[in-house]
Amino acid sequence: MESHLEKQNGDVLQKSFKEMISTLPRKSCWGLPEDQYQYQSFWFSPPFLQGALSAQQQFQAQPTDIILCSFPRTGTAWLKSLTFATITRTSYNDSTTPLLSKMPHDVVPYMEFDHAQISINRHLGIPLLATHLPYPFLPRSIIDSGCKLIYICRDPKDTFVSLYHFIARHCNSRNTQPIQLDEAFELFYEGVRGMAEAVIGQRRWWLVAGGAAEAREACG
Repeated sequence: MESHLEKQNGDVLQKSFKEMISTLPRKSCWGLPEDQYQYQSFWFSPPFLQGALSAQQQFQAQPTDIILCSFPRTGTAWLKSLTFATITRTSYNDSTTPLLSKMPHDVVPYMEFDHAQISINRHLGIPLLATHLPYPFLPRSIIDSGCKLIYICRDPKDTFVSLYHFIARHCNSRNTQPIQLDEAFELFYEGVRGMAEAVIGQRRWWLVAGGAAEAREACG
């Protein structure tokens, strides 16, 4: 249970993150109602960047953790479903698995957002969590702990098409006009939530496969 002091310290930390984010380069893009902010060559929405900074400061990996890593729209839900079903195969069967009534994102929490659910899963013996963070953004404790990392990648062309339709649906739900396909492609190509992040991210994760320390050194 979080103490009053811990909550107070957390509130102060979140306030400092918001103040720092407000000073970063920003732009309106993809037709989204909220601006995107550039931090260390990557573009983020404010809630995601705040969660990423919080994870860097507060998340403590354990050696038994299994962390599912992915760029958005590359098969995250599919990977979560498979790994959860595999890890819990002795606890649930096809008629009792939580996946029958819950989304994969509910049973495998994101490191950037749902610290409470991560603690609950660990207590239940389900050491799964997920992240969309690029490799250089991972908390140091993940590298030092020796926990397992599973990375999924997808052809950037397929990622772009999936991302475009996902954002278009989001814009429609907010009664805003999605941008045209050709404009979205230019943003994706330039790396504003796009190809540069996806391709560079894949390269960095391939380097990880050859050794975490060497990958961190190569990626700067």
